[in-house]
Amino acid sequence: MAGLYIHIPLCTQRCSYCDFFSTTLLNKHVELIDALCKEMKMRVDYLPVDGNVLETIYIGGGTPSLLTSSEINVLINCALETFPHVDINSMEITMEANPNDLSDSYLKELSGTAINRLSIGCQSFNGTTLKIINRRHNAEEAKNAIANARKYGFNNISIDLIYGLPSQTIDSWKDDVATAIALKPNHISAYCLELHEGSLLTKKISKGELTEMDEADCLTCFKHLREATSASGYEHYEISNFAQKGFRSRHNSSYWHDIPYIGIGPAAHSYDGVSRQWNVSHLPKYLKAISENRLDTEIENLSVEEKYNDYILTALRTSDGIDFQYISNKFGTEFSDFAKEVADKQQKEDNVEIIGEKCRLTEKGIFISDSIFTEFIVVDEE
Repeated sequence: MAGLYIHIPLCTQRCSYCDFFSTTLLNKHVELIDALCKEMKMRVDYLPVDGNVLETIYIGGGTPSLLTSSEINVLINCALETFPHVDINSMEITMEANPNDLSDSYLKELSGTAINRLSIGCQSFNGTTLKIINRRHNAEEAKNAIANARKYGFNNISIDLIYGLPSQTIDSWKDDVATAIALKPNHISAYCLELHEGSLLTKKISKGELTEMDEADCLTCFKHLREATSASGYEHYEISNFAQKGFRSRHNSSYWHDIPYIGIGPAAHSYDGVSRQWNVSHLPKYLKAISENRLDTEIENLSVEEKYNDYILTALRTSDGIDFQYISNKFGTEFSDFAKEVADKQQKEDNVEIIGEKCRLTEKGIFISDSIFTEFIVVDEE
């Protein structure tokens, strides 16, 4: 099985924390749709033959909810016509959406597409925080978006939250978590703020105009998130992801379990099991290349050490953990022996637990996960 990611880089304004490739060139959206479909045809043979059947489609951004339902249909239909896929009724087809795009009329149109999962970028339910991070929706719009989506038949809803934001306190974060849980989304993705060079938020913090939350408070926020979601029946199945039973993100899970995927659109990344490649992060350059029947991409061929490290850094983030037998079969016994040796040491520190051929982080280990990942990493000496 495989996943298809389609990147829609269009935004009406840039959120102050964002490091994803986006552009405000909204007049290019028609040309973009044509180019995305053309790129799919150009890359029909990208995925390995023994793993080229699509099980998931994820339309991300940017702001995909700026597209019309007709344009979304064009993209999905093109994907289904181009790539082998499982029965459409068993596929997970996700679209990211901004809360204030999800009007009654738009949701009604969207319900007529094949989209069966919405990922709504709430980020916070606090009005002050939303203004600081330059979101274009307010708290009420975020709350209403979830209720309205259910009204129009969307029964698989994920929301995004961020903690560690300037102006955010432990108490305001607890309010955000309580509001989120009360709205009963099927899935919650919650990320600690990462400051990226060049972002508006980073510039304001460096100038002293805003103050970031300290590390200890961020950890307290994360601990509360775990406790509150667990008490409400959510499974903490990946460090930043929480799901009601049966509602794990199937698409994102492919990233964490070494499953090939293809990314379409400017800045989109792909992985075929042998190499990584990514498209140019520039909309006009991307459109020009596709119009000339060529791909403007960079390709990185992966050594066995890099493949092993990628597997560790993704799979160990999940509650499923790493599989020693899989490591042995895929990368060689020297890697599985090394991983077992590290796991034995970490288990004595109560950082991981070993169950048969699998190893996963303990609750203690989750809070110091970065340092544990480092222990499992191997260095390519060539």
